[in-house]
Amino acid sequence: MGKRIGSSLTVFMVSDLARSQRYYREVLGFDVTDWWAERDGLQALALKLLQAPEPSAVRPNPPEPGSDTGVDVYAYVENWTALDELYREFQAKGAVIAREPVVYADGGPWKEFIVADPDGYHLAFGGVDGNPAHRTISPHIDSVILWVRNLERAVDRYSKLMGLEVRQEDRLGHLHMFHFDNGTHLMLDSNGMDEVPVPAKGPVLFKIGTSNIDKAAREATELGFEIMHGIVRLEPVSYFNIRDEDGNIIMVAQNHPENRKDGL
Repeated sequence: MGKRIGSSLTVFMVSDLARSQRYYREVLGFDVTDWWAERDGLQALALKLLQAPEPSAVRPNPPEPGSDTGVDVYAYVENWTALDELYREFQAKGAVIAREPVVYADGGPWKEFIVADPDGYHLAFGGVDGNPAHRTISPHIDSVILWVRNLERAVDRYSKLMGLEVRQEDRLGHLHMFHFDNGTHLMLDSNGMDEVPVPAKGPVLFKIGTSNIDKAAREATELGFEIMHGIVRLEPVSYFNIRDEDGNIIMVAQNHPENRKDGL
């Protein structure tokens, strides 16, 4: 059976929804919508802020025995450098620090700090110092960059292809950045591309998924993408490659876990 659950959200019942949304957006740096508040994608730190019907419905967790501070959400940060940067960011924006950074010898050692929101919900951020001395680059692909010649047209086409929101704050001159739910990004870059010829051939640059390969092919065609060599149908996966007007090639694939013979 394939993966069914993509993310989960912790629900906070808040006394003033507009105030909480503003705090999470402006102070804690969350991407806040009417549906959720997330930092670094829905698979990272994601909350659902709901208006409490009455004050008694706002219930932050009490402290565990022996502690003076309850915690409502624990967020794991990949290393102490990132953790320290996060602390400085929150502090500079006026976040309420419920517990200053502290290091515990057990578990790594483990370092953490806690911030509070307007209703007293506590978010703990912590982690071990995960970067060995010989490696400062994280094993995580942050962004994929596509070169395009007409930025407006490319933004419109890719937003419709993957159902992505187009936000003005994501436009940086000749570059537009789309945010994916898993915390990664697609960057469309038109800088200096006016006179660059479109390549006749090229490799597949990245792969995206679909739950309906035939419908995906129709949608891509309607948006002006060229389907190369048709749909390839194998037992474990079906896929096709699309090519945009700038020569960028992307694979669209549908997994068929029910057909896998290895039981994985």
